[in-house]
Amino acid sequence: MKCGVMKRFLVWTLLLGGLFCILPNFSNASQDDGIIIKNEKFIELSSTLVDRNEKKAKALASYTLGVMYDLQGLTSQAIEEFEKAINYDESYAIHLRLGADYARIGNLDAAVEKLNKVIEYDSNNVQARYLLALIYSTQKEFDKAAKEYESILTSFAKAEPENIEIYGYLSQLYYSQKEYDKAIEQLEIILSFTPDNTDLIFLLGSLYLEMDKKDEAVDLFEKVIKIDPEHDSSLNSLGYVYAEDGVKLEEAQALIEKAVAVDPENGAYLDSLGWVYFRKGEYLQALELLKKADNLLRDAVIYEHLGDVYHKLNKTQEAEKYWKLSLEMEPDQDHIIEKINSLKNL
Repeated sequence: MKCGVMKRFLVWTLLLGGLFCILPNFSNASQDDGIIIKNEKFIELSSTLVDRNEKKAKALASYTLGVMYDLQGLTSQAIEEFEKAINYDESYAIHLRLGADYARIGNLDAAVEKLNKVIEYDSNNVQARYLLALIYSTQKEFDKAAKEYESILTSFAKAEPENIEIYGYLSQLYYSQKEYDKAIEQLEIILSFTPDNTDLIFLLGSLYLEMDKKDEAVDLFEKVIKIDPEHDSSLNSLGYVYAEDGVKLEEAQALIEKAVAVDPENGAYLDSLGWVYFRKGEYLQALELLKKADNLLRDAVIYEHLGDVYHKLNKTQEAEKYWKLSLEMEPDQDHIIEKINSLKNL
C-alpha cells in the first residue's frame, strides 16, 4: 500500500494549523493586539480621516465608537457604528473591521462582501485574505479558500525567501488541490536548502508516484534508502511499487520486511507484504498478513486486496463481501464494480 502521502483532509488540517501559527484567529480580531488593527493603525487611520471635511469627521467619530464597542465585545453596536462610518468614508480599514465583525456574528455573506471590498482597495491585504480563507473553509468552498491561502503564502515567500516552512505550506496546499507540479516545485525549493532531508525526498517521490511517474519515484525512494537504510516509508513504498508491477518480488519482499521490522504494527506495511505474497501466488500467507493489516487499519485498499485473495481461493462470497466494503469506503472504483459483476457470470 502506498503510504506516507497525506490524505487531503489531513493536508487541510496541517495547512490551517500552520497558518494559525502565522496569523491569529479572527475570533480575536477585536483585541487591540489583533490582526485587524493595532494602535499605530488606528493612529494612521485617524490622521487620514481627520481633515476639514465634515464627513471625514463624522466617519472618524463613528469609527472610534465602533472600535470602542469592539474592544468591549459589543459586536452588533460596533457594526452599526462602522456602517455609519462607511457612509461617510469608504476606507478599506472600515470594511476590514466590518468583515471581521460580520464573520464573528455568523453573517458570512456580509463578511465576504466587505472583505472583498478590502481586496479591491488593496489586493495584497493579508488580513482580509486570511479571513476570507477561513470563511471559505467553513463554507467548504475549498477552491476559493485555496486561492486566498496561495496569495497569503506567496506574499510571505516574497517577503521571506529563505523561510522554508512557507514553501512547505504551499506544497501542502497545492497537493490538496491536486496541483502536483506546483507542489513539486515548492518541495524542490526546500530541498535546495536541505538537500539530504530524507522525509522531503520521500514526499517528493510520493508526489511523483501520485502522478504515475514511477521511474522518478523509484529513483527518489532509492536515494532516501541510500541516505537512511532504515527509512521505513521509503522501504515500503519502493517494495510496493515493485509488487504492483509484479517485478523484483524477492527484492520487494526484503524491502517491506525491513519496513515491518521498523514498525511492526503498521497496517499499511503488512498490506504491502501481503500483496507481495499475493503476487508470488502464495495466497494463504497473503491472507494471513492482510487479516493482520485489517485488524490494524480500516482501508479500502486492504479490503480490495482481501477480496482478491479470497477470489483466488475460490471463496466468492468472501471476495464479494470485501470488495463491497472497499466500495463503501471509496465508491468511485469502477474496477471493483467490474470485479463484483464478474462474479455473477460464474
